Amino acid sequence: MAVCIRLKRLGRTRLPSWRICATDKRAARDGRVIEELGHYDPLLKDEDKVKLKRERVVHWLSVGACPSKTVAELLAHLGLDVKGNEVPPRPWKKKPKKGPPPKAVERLAAEKAEPEAQAAPEAAAPAEQENPSGEDATE
Repeated sequence: MAVCIRLKRLGRTRLPSWRICATDKRAARDGRVIEELGHYDPLLKDEDKVKLKRERVVHWLSVGACPSKTVAELLAHLGLDVKGNEVPPRPWKKKPKKGPPPKAVERLAAEKAEPEAQAAPEAAAPAEQENPSGEDATE
């Protein structure tokens, strides 16, 4: 029997959580499992995302269970490689903060430029009125 370590989906629509399970490779994703090894909740903070029975995971890896790609990534974040050896934990990536959309930035820049453009001709107009003859005072 080929054993793999993979995720079993729980939760409801748009609020997923996953159980990390040792299961027969031929079983359905949410089907019968051999052993539940922990859980993964992607909506929690970094420290609380993954809870594992570390000894049992190492046991299953040592007897030949192959983790799925996703489970292998989770194990890397917890400091285990796919062979069950201790490695330095991989840090979680921070999600980039979303700024305003580019069109909104351009619109705001244009709105700021309009009052400055209107103020510039008004400042130049009084200088022309002071010397109506158009002759330079330096001559």
